[in-house]
Amino acid sequence: MVSKKVLEEDPYHLAALPVHISSLVMLNMTNVVFYVAHQLMNAYPSTAVAWYTAGCYYYMIKKYEHARRFFHKALSFDTCFAPAWVAYGHAFAQHDESDQALAAYRTASRLFPGCQLPWLFIGMEYVRTNSLQLAQQCLECARTLMPSDPRVFNEKLGVVAYHKRNYEEAVQLLRRAISLCSSPDEAMHTNLGHALLKCEQHGVALEAFRNAQRLDPKSSSALAGVAFALHLQGKLDEAIDFYHRALSLERNDAFCAEMLNYAVMEALDNNMDTFT
Repeated sequence: MVSKKVLEEDPYHLAALPVHISSLVMLNMTNVVFYVAHQLMNAYPSTAVAWYTAGCYYYMIKKYEHARRFFHKALSFDTCFAPAWVAYGHAFAQHDESDQALAAYRTASRLFPGCQLPWLFIGMEYVRTNSLQLAQQCLECARTLMPSDPRVFNEKLGVVAYHKRNYEEAVQLLRRAISLCSSPDEAMHTNLGHALLKCEQHGVALEAFRNAQRLDPKSSSALAGVAFALHLQGKLDEAIDFYHRALSLERNDAFCAEMLNYAVMEALDNNMDTFT
């Protein structure tokens, strides 16, 4: 991690801290973020980066209301601190408060005029609220700023195309996202699997879901995708096993529970036919 090396040489290099903290968040290093936040709050209690780091910790443990308070405090020290505006937007989005999230992301886009991330997040929020035309415009803007960002293709040009029922285009965009990604991503393979199912490419879809499962064995969505692809291929025993595995991780998955019932009934019907 480049930021870590910079801070090892100069622990007081505050300009490197936002990148360092954001990297720790992406790597899900919660304990390290807590430690750094504690150190910064003691050493620099009147700086935006200290409060931002504390907010990131609360965001990581899913205490979004607390996170918002800390991000707001960070912005009271520095209204131009763009990372806090982005994080502020994320915290609002987690509570389905789209208007506030979009306002925060737009502020970040003005502070980071050459960065694709605010536009990506605006587009993602529009996808979440099913404003697909606006989402596509924002994501195209993000792609213009950073044509090689795999997240733009996955999240959501591919997803926008999927929601618009342009399934073949979605497959192409999602494959492009995977090819651009330096480290494999479970969600991209899962999204690709669903798009391939819509194209009735069940075997290739199963392969995509299995790739997602290998990347994250505890992903209920990947396991459900494997189950559904197997189900569509008539491999009922395997499908039932994977439906159970998915439901053990996400008990409230209504689709998975319903499809499990169908698979069990189909298996029983097949067994009855065998004995008659």
